[in-house]
Amino acid sequence: MDSPFDWEEFIKEKSKKLFYYVLKFVSTKEDAEDIVQSTFIKLLQNQHKLDEEYYERWIYRVAHNKSMNLLKKNKLIWKKTEEITLSTKAYTIDEYENKDEIIKQEIRKHFLRLKEKQALALELQFYQKKTYKEIANIMGLSVPAVESLLVRAKKEMKKNMQGF
Repeated sequence: MDSPFDWEEFIKEKSKKLFYYVLKFVSTKEDAEDIVQSTFIKLLQNQHKLDEEYYERWIYRVAHNKSMNLLKKNKLIWKKTEEITLSTKAYTIDEYENKDEIIKQEIRKHFLRLKEKQALALELQFYQKKTYKEIANIMGLSVPAVESLLVRAKKEMKKNMQGF
């Protein structure tokens, strides 16, 4: 007999990682927290429709969609791109007091331009330190497909950030 699913452990383990993933798309911590919370609520409401093995993949998909909906609703993609462009033109990196912040903003701007799967794969590899096999399981892909996806995502980021 299977043991009951430990919701508390699952949420505790996944919420911080999901929060940082969402934060790459939305503009405030409060928005990210709201999206993560509503994602877990939605998972609990739909758990009867899903197998446990798909919970992690499902929460990333829902959180990503909620993030994109918020961005579209508030038209933040264009607003943030304009703000970041203005701030990078106003100062060179050497003159800017907080180099790390401008680099994070620039990465975030280009992260928003990636396809959903590319953004998720990069998030899982670089920020969450997942292996190719773990990424494949989360995304429902084969390991070679993950390798290919990451190569394309890195090339796209490199191409987009060339002027930076």
